Amino acid sequence: MLIAIDPGQSGGIAWKRNGTVECIEMPDTPLDVLKAIQAITLGIGSASCLIEQVGGYMPGNSGPAAVKFARHCGHLDMALLALGISHSSILPAKWEHWFIGKPSYPKIPKETPAAERRRLLAERKRERKTKIKAKAQALFPGVKVTLKTADALGMLAYAMEVSK
Repeated sequence: MLIAIDPGQSGGIAWKRNGTVECIEMPDTPLDVLKAIQAITLGIGSASCLIEQVGGYMPGNSGPAAVKFARHCGHLDMALLALGISHSSILPAKWEHWFIGKPSYPKIPKETPAAERRRLLAERKRERKTKIKAKAQALFPGVKVTLKTADALGMLAYAMEVSK
């Protein structure tokens, strides 16, 4: 069994069990995370998980938000450890470049005002997320793909390819 996790409130969990691919949006609480992963792996002898390696701080986020996110990532790690699920991490760029190709955006000049830089980066992120969702939907037509679950499905596709 393969599991892929995109951590964070707007992330998701995707898995392949007995040839079937499924996904859910990230549960809200630590207990809900544990129960979800427990239900996903119920009756399975062994599972491995690929979890996106993320930083604890994102520019523009507050310190308390960074702490909350880091705690959430710790909850995910602990749920996997408690359930005996081996897991490894992957940088977003690695699986994204494999899944949708490496973007070729022009460099943003240093003198670009901060507000314009944020707008350009948000636009690029939206474009990237839309591509990931479209490709995930094409690859897994029987699965309801959302922006929250698309990255987890992309990572799952990567894990499936690597594990061949």
